[in-house]
Amino acid sequence: MANSTSDMSLSGDHPALNFANTVDSRRGRCGPDLLRSFDDVIVLGERLALLDDEIASTIRSLLVGDPQRGQSALEDAIDLREAIYATFIAEDRAQPYPAEALAIIQDAAHIARARQILAETDEGFRWKLPFNQLLDAVNLFAIEAAQLLIERPNRRPVRECRGDNCGWLFLDRSKSGRRLWCSDASCGAHSRVKRFRSRQKRADHQA
Repeated sequence: MANSTSDMSLSGDHPALNFANTVDSRRGRCGPDLLRSFDDVIVLGERLALLDDEIASTIRSLLVGDPQRGQSALEDAIDLREAIYATFIAEDRAQPYPAEALAIIQDAAHIARARQILAETDEGFRWKLPFNQLLDAVNLFAIEAAQLLIERPNRRPVRECRGDNCGWLFLDRSKSGRRLWCSDASCGAHSRVKRFRSRQKRADHQA
């Protein structure tokens, strides 16, 4: 079980899906929620290489002396996360994307796109967010989710992990396209152990 965004598995294979997976379990038991403070959002952005050290430090400085600002931004982050989850769990279930969730993603991505500036980097000019507002760090995930939607014709559907007490989302990049688990080492192994014990129990009853 993960305790925070600093130690959670990044098994979604996409930043938007890893963001949606910041509830440790989506099926069976629900929780714990790994977004407990706005710094948890920043930490995840750092681990996913969406935020470098300098940008993360700049965003953290905006939290100093204003805890209410951080709480408000955290609530917006959770709203976006739930919209991303609702959107892509619908994809796994071959259902229409929910309009309300799509609107939340669209609005956040639109705000982010409108705030981007043309900046010169070591790799040349790039569109970048100014990162002078807390929501710049949140809306990065909206851009990622929107791009994942745009790429839908050229990728496999997002899938839900079938592990007990999991339900995380992932993008199946396996060669066979038959991946069932967010992680074969955790949920996959647990499932195999459960099946083995079930077979053993049936064998014992039949003996």
